[in-house]
Amino acid sequence: MVLSGNDYKNILETIDIIYSVPNTGTMFHALSERLRKFIGVYSAIFVPVDARTGAMLFGGYEIYNNSEGAMLAYLAHYAPQDPFVSCGWFRDHPNEVARNTDLHPKLIGTEFARDFLMPLASVFYVLASTLRVQGDVVGILGIHRQKCDGNFSGRHKAIVNCLLPHVAMSIRNRELMSGGALLGDTHGVIMTDEEGRPCFINTIAQRVLRGRASRSVPDPGLGSKAAFFRSGPCIYRVRTVPIGGKKRGRFIILEQHPPEHKMSARLDGFTLSDREKEVAALVVRGHSNREIAERLFISEMTVKDHLKSIFGKLEVRRRGELAAKVLGFTPRN
Repeated sequence: MVLSGNDYKNILETIDIIYSVPNTGTMFHALSERLRKFIGVYSAIFVPVDARTGAMLFGGYEIYNNSEGAMLAYLAHYAPQDPFVSCGWFRDHPNEVARNTDLHPKLIGTEFARDFLMPLASVFYVLASTLRVQGDVVGILGIHRQKCDGNFSGRHKAIVNCLLPHVAMSIRNRELMSGGALLGDTHGVIMTDEEGRPCFINTIAQRVLRGRASRSVPDPGLGSKAAFFRSGPCIYRVRTVPIGGKKRGRFIILEQHPPEHKMSARLDGFTLSDREKEVAALVVRGHSNREIAERLFISEMTVKDHLKSIFGKLEVRRRGELAAKVLGFTPRN
């Protein structure tokens, strides 16, 4: 689909609004109002998603020109009947909208349309997509038209697809900054200028880089997939947050991978004692025997005894092989 110069002008103006509005709720309503004037949207919804489970959340949703009752009914009962959910579109096609009528050509005769879309939500045609950036799923965006207004066109799909990565990035950046990731208590943080030169590197990031330049860390940009950086036996998830005006620097955030809850789940798959799991997790995180002893308030000799037992149970000979087995990758020779 070829868009016009005026379409691109409107897209760029909308992207500026997406990044400039201070909170997600206000941004969503400003975006929805722009889309109402731009492509004829009747109503819209934003539903946050649990980052761990992928489940839609009851809290934090936003509604434009529709009823809260319809939203609650959707989340409580009708979501499994939604073609976007039942056919796996939300799961398999991040940042790419589809029309509900394309996913279910006979939608008009379904319970979902008959009992929910038209009587409760007062709409029929829907464009929707999962919002994902740098591997983080932040929510689901849906825009709607009433049946009398006609369906969305290919042009409408192309316009919305241009906006989705920016909507996802905008929401994710606010969540990162409000969640304290940039404070550097548990994350490596690097701040660069517009030329990519580091202005600040915290102690965690210095340890992760191990003398390498900050430019060696990959930039996932607006992509939907996660990026990773390997440092010795450890793997770090990379997230970036743009800063500044038109000439932008960026924050680079390094988080050990897998995160704590996933590390515990991986270690549960081995026949280790609780203390051995603690020691193994710290080894995978790249800590020395002395650091492990200090963290667990035990002697280095006890750490060595635990490691001998762990190596025997997992049938590995060294720390790198242990990390590889727990994380599920093949170590380099």
